Amino acid sequence: MAQDLRTYLDELIKHDPGQLKIVEEEVDPEFEAAAIVHKMEKDPRYPGFPAVLFKHIKGSKIPLLLNLHGTYERVALSIGSDVHSMVPEYGRREGSPIPTTLVSSDQAPVHEVGLTGDQIDVTKLPSLVHQELDAGPYITSAAAITLDPDSGRQNAGIFRHQIQGPRQVGFMSNPAHHTSYILRAYRELGQKMEVALVIGHHPAMLMGAVSKLPGIGGELEVMGGLLGESLEVVKAKTVNLQVPARAEIVIEGFVDTDPEKVQNEGPFGEYPLYYTRLGPMPWLQVTAVTMRRQPIYVDVFNAHREHLVLGALPRMGGLYRRVRESIPTVTAVNLPLMGIRSTLFIAMKKRVDGEPKIAASAAFAVDPIL
Repeated sequence: MAQDLRTYLDELIKHDPGQLKIVEEEVDPEFEAAAIVHKMEKDPRYPGFPAVLFKHIKGSKIPLLLNLHGTYERVALSIGSDVHSMVPEYGRREGSPIPTTLVSSDQAPVHEVGLTGDQIDVTKLPSLVHQELDAGPYITSAAAITLDPDSGRQNAGIFRHQIQGPRQVGFMSNPAHHTSYILRAYRELGQKMEVALVIGHHPAMLMGAVSKLPGIGGELEVMGGLLGESLEVVKAKTVNLQVPARAEIVIEGFVDTDPEKVQNEGPFGEYPLYYTRLGPMPWLQVTAVTMRRQPIYVDVFNAHREHLVLGALPRMGGLYRRVRESIPTVTAVNLPLMGIRSTLFIAMKKRVDGEPKIAASAAFAVDPIL
């Protein structure tokens, strides 16, 4: 059976039932769900800082999973590893991408339910407000898939998406990331950019989406490498994109790349544990929402431990692999959580003067925020 969010949850519970807690009571999406998880982190009654499945989020019929990626133990388990060996194992799997497998719509669980036109209302999703000054509910866990007009390759990345209306979602991609290069390419062509926001899958999907790869595209193939099997994809309903077939929810739409088609977005608590300012950003006009019959909405706790852990392992694995291509005597890399993804330690068996400088230069080329 192909792997997805549900197969991973089964594996996690089998490994340690205490790693998933279930809340049956109704919980408010504004602050309350986030506050519960925040308090659990240092509560000795919840060893291992477990993931939490909220069965009833006020205003939505869809259950919400929070903090799935909140510990290195859980993300290491998702790639068949442990904390000690997860970085080289991630680098090995990232460096062994597997081509995707296209399946038909009737073979894709994410196409069990399809909403278009007036049926669409993304405000009914259990999107949370996490931090005090966040501008409102945000989708924090979506892998944004786009198509590079120059190479014809699909690209994936994780960004924040503010819920701005029933069929409108903010689109704020980091200017240095490949998705922004794709957006600017469409802007130069005077064309709209098609987007699919993929929510809920095996942790390999989100980690693959934030992998630091050379060139634009290749993330879906890396997801397969992390899974150890080909990622099943299906043609989206209203955009010319292929999306993970076993995802929980996919939001399809387009971004008008006209520089004048913007509105204020933010503020939002980001991974450096600071708010980013309010500013003009484009938005996604939603054309379809597809999902499983009984989907699980996955949320990532922004500006919190989950945000940091989820971003750190893929970066460490990629840095380890690609720095070793330059200096094979490198033995380990570490992005400690206190360094907020910007402080990198490199361990090496130095043989020749100048090797540390070469290793550092290679690391800066891989990740510009170091």
